[in-house]
Amino acid sequence: MLEEIDSIFQGDKMRSITKEDYYSLKYCEAIVKEVARILPTMRFSRYTDKPSEIAGYRWPADTMFQINVSAIHNNDDYWKEPNKFNPDRWMDENFEPKKYTYIVFGEGLRLCPGRKLAMIEVVCLMALLFRNYEINLVDMNSPIKTMSDGILISCVELLVEIKPRN
Repeated sequence: MLEEIDSIFQGDKMRSITKEDYYSLKYCEAIVKEVARILPTMRFSRYTDKPSEIAGYRWPADTMFQINVSAIHNNDDYWKEPNKFNPDRWMDENFEPKKYTYIVFGEGLRLCPGRKLAMIEVVCLMALLFRNYEINLVDMNSPIKTMSDGILISCVELLVEIKPRN
């Protein structure tokens, strides 16, 4: 990641990120996608508005279904080595997750209309931060502490050490 950032910005810590820069930050985008796969930030639910039969079961109207995104994103039927952090899986030009197996921004009719803008913002923020600062976890073995309000999953504590980059 740092090699990619350094090769694009050539040590210039001040200039703005251009559209061409963004399209060159392929590994940074792969890291964002892999983090989102391993640690999804959204929970999705759906309701039935009438009695329905789903997966061989009859469900009454107004049943809420909670979609277990973590289980889908970590299922070895869909992902090779799903519990391994591997941004390189996203670097293969021919790689495309099976339909409905990567649902960071929802799917189908409810696909987030701002997903591309969100990706641009996160990748650019990542490049801006890491081209200027060295950022390390204080304790590599400490689990990430999260909480959920039922929809969003938020990090409540992640201790890092930040130093200016030389």
